[in-house]
Order: sequence, then structure tokens, then C-alpha cells
Amino acid sequence: MLRAGPFSDERVTGLANRRFVPFFFDLSVRGAAGDPDARRFLVQARPKFGRGQVPTPPVFFMTPTGEVVGEVSNYASADEVLETMLRVLREHPEWAKPAAEEAGLKGLAKAQLLVDLQDLDGALKVLGGKADDDYRLARGKIHRRRRAWTLMKKDLDAIGDAKLEDQVRMERAYPMWFGRDWTQLEKHLADFPKESARYTEARYYLGLARFHQEKKGEALATWKATIAGCSQDPWIYRSDWAFCNAQQNKSSGSFSSAGPRTSPLNRIGYLGPKNPDLDGPTPRRRTR
Repeated sequence: MLRAGPFSDERVTGLANRRFVPFFFDLSVRGAAGDPDARRFLVQARPKFGRGQVPTPPVFFMTPTGEVVGEVSNYASADEVLETMLRVLREHPEWAKPAAEEAGLKGLAKAQLLVDLQDLDGALKVLGGKADDDYRLARGKIHRRRRAWTLMKKDLDAIGDAKLEDQVRMERAYPMWFGRDWTQLEKHLADFPKESARYTEARYYLGLARFHQEKKGEALATWKATIAGCSQDPWIYRSDWAFCNAQQNKSSGSFSSAGPRTSPLNRIGYLGPKNPDLDGPTPRRRTR
């Protein structure tokens, strides 16, 4: 569930890859991801998880020596996971800003670091007003994160590099998504090129555009074909989550196992709460 939910969110994955070492394992050493060493490491810190039947464990934030410095429910939203990660870093500034990481970076690379660290103001300052298409795209992505559509459009409209066409096209889809313009969103993404690095992202939103027009069968077919035809990535996991929940046709997305009729990934285990995108875009949250 975490890979389909919080860890398919670009904010969470960006910060996790910059400041944490993510890993998962089965508490049962006989599970598909059984790891006896990891199990012992956790049980030393939380003995109750070595006693057989236990509730679904939370996500733990631990030091290399086994100290638990934070935790968040396995059922948490991406916002809750992100807030917990940022709190852990605030409480442990020694991990928050390694000087060596920023020292050799400049331009786009430094801006991306700051974006991953959730410092959007700092990233925009680094990017400045440089009239370079890669810089315009980077600024456009930040404006999209803030839902500053006018500023985003200004930067995207100025991009002339044909190699960035797919990137620009995907960015332009987001105002349609947040504006609930399902018909236009479907039309905009319908023939997105498969060779694009953002193909799975486009297909995920194409499925949502169809789902919200009550074309459930077409939405399911879109997600299933994408999952079957592409390498696994965060958008594939998220598509599987949407497919599973749409198949269930229930208010809650919880279930204990998933076979091929329910999950194209044949996922086993808890899939968490309902994919919020099936209810439409979420309200805007404040971002630094």
C-alpha cells in the first residue's frame, strides 16, 4: 500500500531519496520479503512485533543503531507521511543539511535538491528568471506544485524545445485535473506517446478522467493495459491502487489480500484506504 499511496507521491519520494534509506520487509521470515536480520533489528526496538499476531505495523524512522526517532501509521496519507519526515529532520538537524551535498551543486541540480527538500522558495531563487527552456520547465513544475497556474503557463508557453514537448504536455494536464475538466483532460492525454518518460503518469490521469465521466470500464482497461505493458514505477503502483479500489466499488479500499482479478500486479497484503483520486483532486495544502 505504501508504494501505491504515500510512496507514489513525488514529495515523499523526493525527500526519502535525499535524506533517508527506505527499506521494507515481512515480519514473517517466510514472507515474500522475509529478512531475519531486519526483523531482529526492529524487534529489538519494538518487542511486541516479535510476538506473532500484531496489528499492521507503522512506518518507523530509525537510526543505524536502532533508535526509533519517529513513526507514522501504515494507513497514513502522503501529507501525514511527509509531515512526519520533515518533523524528524527538524528534530535532527545533523541529518537535515549535509554541507557536502550542496557544496558542489548549482543551477538545475541545486534547484532539484531544494525541491526534494521541500524548499520551493529556495529552488525558485536558484532558478531565477533565466530564459532557458530547462529552467522554464523546472519553474513550471514548481508553480504546478503550488497551483500557480498563471505563472506556470507563462513559463510553459515560452518553451520552444521540441524535446520537452511531452513534459510540457503533461504539466498542462494538471490545471484540467484540478479544475475537474474531465472531458478536456481525457482528450489532452488520449494519445500520449509511449516512449515518453511521463507515459505512465499520463495514463494514470487518463484513467481518472474516464473514471470521473462514469466510464468505469474504460478507466479499468486503461490502468490494466498500462500496468501490463510498462515497467513498475510509482505511477504503476498508483494505477494498481486505483484499479483495486474501483473494482471493489466500496467506500473503503481495505482488504487483506488481492488476486489477479482484483489487482493487475497480483498484490498480496493490505492496500490501505481508498485512493483519494477516485473522489477527485484534493484541496490545496500550504507548501513552503
